[in-house]
Amino acid sequence: MSLKKLLGIALVALALVAAPQIRPAQAAGELQEIIKRGTIRIGWINSPPNSMKDPRTGELSGTYIDGAKEMVSQMGLKVEWVETTWGTFVAGLQSGQMDFCIAGTFATLKRALAVDFTKPIFYIGYAAVVAKDEARFKSIEDLNREGIKIAVVQGGAAEDFAKRNMPKAQLVSLATGNLTAPFIEVASGRADAGFEDVNTATHFVAQQPSVKNLFPDKPFNFLPIAWTARKGNQELISLFNVGIDAMMTSGRWAELAKPYAARGRFIDAPQYRVFGE
Repeated sequence: MSLKKLLGIALVALALVAAPQIRPAQAAGELQEIIKRGTIRIGWINSPPNSMKDPRTGELSGTYIDGAKEMVSQMGLKVEWVETTWGTFVAGLQSGQMDFCIAGTFATLKRALAVDFTKPIFYIGYAAVVAKDEARFKSIEDLNREGIKIAVVQGGAAEDFAKRNMPKAQLVSLATGNLTAPFIEVASGRADAGFEDVNTATHFVAQQPSVKNLFPDKPFNFLPIAWTARKGNQELISLFNVGIDAMMTSGRWAELAKPYAARGRFIDAPQYRVFGE
């Protein structure tokens, strides 16, 4: 069955079946409202190569942008893009400013109290970026020593990892939404190491010759990446889960992602076998 037919069936089925089961707060039918207006408001955060805007044309592109465009097109809807930030996207979902958000968010129990997650799109490991001539560290454990400064984004998964695994090191928590900020601290000499996801690290290192990924072949702290909807909006979550499954198993999403040369991302691919054997 084609992706278009699959998503079409899911859209109709969810609209007819899910409505009686949802809570009163959803009785107005968020999915029905989206279908009625023919447009879905999708939040995005600038995070190359996943989501980015061409400064000259204003056109959006990236692995998340292209994947979402493909799914929404198959639904027969149009997209109204809403730019947001890491600090405001949850409030944007809760207030109705956006219906859905494709910011690649690490799915954690704490965050699940505020939003609903799709199934994991893929899994991302973390990297440690250090100065180009750094030779003190042979393993990630070697960073856990007194006098070592480790920069992380405040409130992020890297900060949590460092707190749990690097108690002897000095943690430098940066109050910013810029995921490259820990690496900038390293490049400027204000930190010995910066922790963030492999994808962000790979792109930063390629543009900044004064630093390197300490263990390029050994990512750590793997976590699931997912998209989000307002808490309780399982209609929309279920719909996008159908799209994620179809795009991943068909290989279509991997095809769309090739031009962006993204690294450090892993998928939980099914192992097929002949039915009945």
